[in-house]
Amino acid sequence: MRTVFFDLGGVLIRIARSWDEAARKAGFDPGERKASSGSLVRPTGNQADLQTGRITYEAFLANEHRRLEERFTTDDLHLIHMEWLQGEYEGVAGIIERLKRSGVHTATLSNTDAEHWKVLEDMPVIKALDTHALSFELGMLKPSPEIYHAAEGLVDATGQSICYLDDLEENVEGALRCGWNARRIDPHEETAPQIEDALIAFGIDC
Repeated sequence: MRTVFFDLGGVLIRIARSWDEAARKAGFDPGERKASSGSLVRPTGNQADLQTGRITYEAFLANEHRRLEERFTTDDLHLIHMEWLQGEYEGVAGIIERLKRSGVHTATLSNTDAEHWKVLEDMPVIKALDTHALSFELGMLKPSPEIYHAAEGLVDATGQSICYLDDLEENVEGALRCGWNARRIDPHEETAPQIEDALIAFGIDC
């Protein structure tokens, strides 16, 4: 295999799994304000528009402010949005470095947005990756087959020459339908040992 693609949230980076979780980490009680915005890992509505680059971050905050009936200010919503990111999983950066030393091309394929990317791109594990296939730049979301094919074009590799690791089963299935090797990673456990096991199962020395 020539290339290993990693999802970001839930594989390399710890994330809040719901809007309510992010709100509480930002110091708000969503129940008290009678507001909830559901999942952050399966984007819909304004979140999907943001992650495909169809709207600016400022428009996203304004839209969410209205959708949530002004229970949160746009400053509040920014704080909540940034609490989605919770740092790297332990040990993942070392895996990336070992893969690169062995001649494997490393990349990310992620549903994310430009505001989160400002933080993500400075993280050591993200800096270590060779290529970034990002939904807000490509204008499409996983598990659409088009995003997998667009990612192939970025690394000049296709099908069985690619290994992919993601925390959502539907995204793994999307990769499999495109002919990739793929496996789900459990985001609730330490991911580095799971990544190593998956790579070994696919015959990749890490």
